[in-house]
Amino acid sequence: MNYCMNCGHMTPGEPMYCGKCGRSYDSKLCPRLHRNPRGAEVCSKCGSRELSTPQPKIPMSWRLLAILARLGFGLLLFYASLCLVIALIRTPEVQRALVALGLLLAGLWWLWSKLPDWLQELIRVLWKRKEDKDE
Repeated sequence: MNYCMNCGHMTPGEPMYCGKCGRSYDSKLCPRLHRNPRGAEVCSKCGSRELSTPQPKIPMSWRLLAILARLGFGLLLFYASLCLVIALIRTPEVQRALVALGLLLAGLWWLWSKLPDWLQELIRVLWKRKEDKDE
């Protein structure tokens, strides 16, 4: 989704032009839709002089504000998630489940280490083949 700084219209998808005012986003486009820098006078690929008018540049203060807002919301979400995990870990039921899971994993690793090398290699090959089929 793109926001036009000229008319304030939101266009869904990944458009090359604003759906309302017809300006291009952040570059000049020739009739064959070749992308060119904002300062271009001629298309660098086909030589056309008919280039679109790009939307006004986004002020640096708006870009900085958008970065800070994303960072702030991300940190807030991380902090809330971390608080939830810590609160869950402090409950006795979750602690018992984590201990049981840890013991189960330790037992599985011990069993794996006791398998002969040829069987471990066979399991690895079969596991890799299964992953290759899934892709």
